[in-house]
Amino acid sequence: MLSKFTTKTLSADLQLAAVRTHFDMHGAALCNAAGLIDGEAGTAHVLRLMSALREASRLDRTTRHKLVDLHRLLSLDPVIDVFEPDLSSWVLLDPGSREVEELCLLTDQLFDLLVAIGELDEERDAFALSAPEAA
Repeated sequence: MLSKFTTKTLSADLQLAAVRTHFDMHGAALCNAAGLIDGEAGTAHVLRLMSALREASRLDRTTRHKLVDLHRLLSLDPVIDVFEPDLSSWVLLDPGSREVEELCLLTDQLFDLLVAIGELDEERDAFALSAPEAA
């Protein structure tokens, strides 16, 4: 069972607070969605990310990249450095199914979070949305 993020202490980092709130509300669903796409490896990735968020004092660059990687996984983006998901289970899903609808909604919500934390970071000007440049 997933434990809830603490809401009794406020973070001075607004970005971290926004991400923690998002994962408090959607963490279990994100674990399930990542597991649907990438099996136990996907679930483990989200659990490690949630653990890092609990211990963090600020939203650092590594965590931002992990959030973008999670969005790419859920979007089935072919440019995924960290993951090489086995998408064989994905082809068995009905595109009109409730599971796929929920996955799309979670992906959109995660995108909205990335936009929000990017807007909170004037210095980096929406770094969370930048795609890696081709070599």
